Amino acid sequence: MKKIFMYMFAFVAAISSMTSCDDWTDTEIKNPADLTHSNKTEAYYQQLREYKKTDHQVAFGWFGNWTGTGLSLENSLAGLPDSVDFVSIWGNWRNLSIEQKADLQFVQQVKGTRALMCFIVQSVGDQLTPEGTDAATFWGTGDEAIAKYANAICDSIDKYGYDGFDWDYEPNYGHRGDISGVPAAEKVFAETMAKRIGPKSGTNKLFVIDGEPQSVNKELGPCFNYFIVQAYSCWGAGDLDSRLSSTISNFDGVLSAEEVAKKYIVTENFENFAKAGGVKFTDRRGNTMQSLEGMARWTPMVDGKYVDKAGCGTYHMEYEYNVSGFGTTYPYLRKAIQIQNPSVK
Repeated sequence: MKKIFMYMFAFVAAISSMTSCDDWTDTEIKNPADLTHSNKTEAYYQQLREYKKTDHQVAFGWFGNWTGTGLSLENSLAGLPDSVDFVSIWGNWRNLSIEQKADLQFVQQVKGTRALMCFIVQSVGDQLTPEGTDAATFWGTGDEAIAKYANAICDSIDKYGYDGFDWDYEPNYGHRGDISGVPAAEKVFAETMAKRIGPKSGTNKLFVIDGEPQSVNKELGPCFNYFIVQAYSCWGAGDLDSRLSSTISNFDGVLSAEEVAKKYIVTENFENFAKAGGVKFTDRRGNTMQSLEGMARWTPMVDGKYVDKAGCGTYHMEYEYNVSGFGTTYPYLRKAIQIQNPSVK
């Protein structure tokens, strides 16, 4: 651990020497103080961390190809825009290298960015059953096995120092198992998780669900901080309105429409569309723009009145690190953050 922290502080020192570079130029901070300068002092980072504790529309993404190394920061969490609130690690979330540990600790401790474990939970033991071992033999069966597995996920969060878990839930897209798509099993799984993470736990760790929140056991709505929707190739506000409506209907009687909207994060597929900022999107007034911008501008309507959404984000956000024609990294995500939370000069 001593070596890890030594590496981390060396990493911070190296980054600090680069603060005049475009990699670290942020213009999207919403804060009474001017946080748009490139001289990133401790006072700047303190205000950045305080900003992330406020009630605002969040910026999110699934971060893949993570190494924490390289000549650029493309594969490092440290290279993300400062105002990104939280990310889900997509892929190599385990067996972290010294560089990954240092990178993770830097964004958590200095920038206040939270990072979640993320994978598809279809059946008991997914991602955690030892290689070559039969899942039923290792975990057992029934509710006891589900609870044991849920606690093992939470133990892994603690082991690696993550800030919570993103449950990739897609039973109607080829990922139905003995948990996913089985309401009684989902209830045991999520309620066990909710004792240790999420809004019911009192731990300040996040428990989010992505994919199909409109299909999950409705009783579980209060267990989650956010409902993250894969609104890929989103064509317009009507698409987002319809998706939200189905999720509101799913949780009817458990969460109000406003509560569902307040947890609702919409995302675009930047594995395919990072270099264009999404696809053509049409808002309610007929204006056209690219879809990530449209998601940032979209405001949900409930019973004829506008209500707050949780935020927006991208899948494989790291693919936007460099976009031809722009003088900064993550140009579309930065614009989306600015739209959702205009800087206070």
